[in-house]
Amino acid sequence: MNSAEEREEPRPPLSRPVESGRDVSFSRPDSHRIAELELENLRLHRLVAELLLKNQQLRKVD
Repeated sequence: MNSAEEREEPRPPLSRPVESGRDVSFSRPDSHRIAELELENLRLHRLVAELLLKNQQLRKVD
C-alpha cells in the first residue's frame, strides 16, 4: 500500500440492505455517491491499464 492509499479516509459501505416493498429510488445523496463511485471506477480502470502496460514492459525486458 502506498502512502496516498494509507492517507485516504475510510468510506461508507457500498451497499445497504433493501427492505422488501421499500421504494429504492435514488435520493440526492445517493446520486452524489453514485457520481463518486463512477469517478473512482474510472480511476481504477486507468490504474489497471497502467499496471498492465507496466507489466508488459517488464516482461519484455526479461
